[in-house]
Amino acid sequence: MLTLSGAMGSKTFLTTAALALTSVFAPGASAMDISLGSNVRLSAGYLSLNHDASHLTPPGSSGMASYGDPTSILSYEPLYQADIEFSLTGRGEEGWFDLIAAFPIAAGGTFGDRDYEAGQALYSETFSDITLENGGSVALRYGLPTDGTLVWNDMVVRPYLTGGFGLERYGMDGLRCGAACPSGPIASGVTVIGHDLFSASAGLGVWLENEISEAETIDLRFEVNGGYLGVTDSHYLRLADLGSVPNIFYDLATVGGLAEATYRYETEQGAELSASVFAGGQLGLGGVTFGSAGGPQTGPLWAWSVAGHAGISVGASVPF
Repeated sequence: MLTLSGAMGSKTFLTTAALALTSVFAPGASAMDISLGSNVRLSAGYLSLNHDASHLTPPGSSGMASYGDPTSILSYEPLYQADIEFSLTGRGEEGWFDLIAAFPIAAGGTFGDRDYEAGQALYSETFSDITLENGGSVALRYGLPTDGTLVWNDMVVRPYLTGGFGLERYGMDGLRCGAACPSGPIASGVTVIGHDLFSASAGLGVWLENEISEAETIDLRFEVNGGYLGVTDSHYLRLADLGSVPNIFYDLATVGGLAEATYRYETEQGAELSASVFAGGQLGLGGVTFGSAGGPQTGPLWAWSVAGHAGISVGASVPF
């Protein structure tokens, strides 16, 4: 399992990483046209975390007679988020790159927590409000060398490597009862669950560029990647049985994909305006470990995740 120290703020950590990556590419970037840009991205996303403890017998204090498969589903349903991105791009005859640092500036939505007994009988269903604490991410796209210019259907084709990592922290406030609610409701001012989500991935992509006029360009991007998702879960109402927080740890290997379409317009002054639509998805497989207040941890148990998101982006860049 992976945990990150709270002493280092995520923005400080990610900014330092972005500066380090910039210094690595600075020598090669000297032969490129460099631009600085900023985007605002609005998205709606879904993430579910599932696990199977059906082979175990619930302790008498749990109130459950048995465990279903899945035993529990924690889900962001949905998560609405606004991010601001800062980009450094290089374009040249010998290659190209995009270095992007992103930070969430607002988020909200509904968090669902469902527990099942054998036969998928619903034991508990509650809902909480999602609040953003902090976070950020760094991503790199780096053009692969090609033998001349690749063209397909009048579009320039540019394959590339992609990679990145990010950390996002959310709090789940209050409990509203669903179809089953043995715990009863809890006021919205109480944080019942905290999540730290760390992700890292690397993969391949292709950038298709179609110049429709001297000033206008359409870009299509497609990516596939593999990586890691680690979720550090703090169940604040379960200190008596799960122990001190964080008390649940998900470690998942992931595979995912992304598609994005962008319209770009270059002004007479050399600045570039852009608007994009994007969508992506991800599956994760791995394990989850539960803490214990008075004995050994439980797990890892079989766990999996399902995620998807879609949204729009608008931005601008200027030559540097």
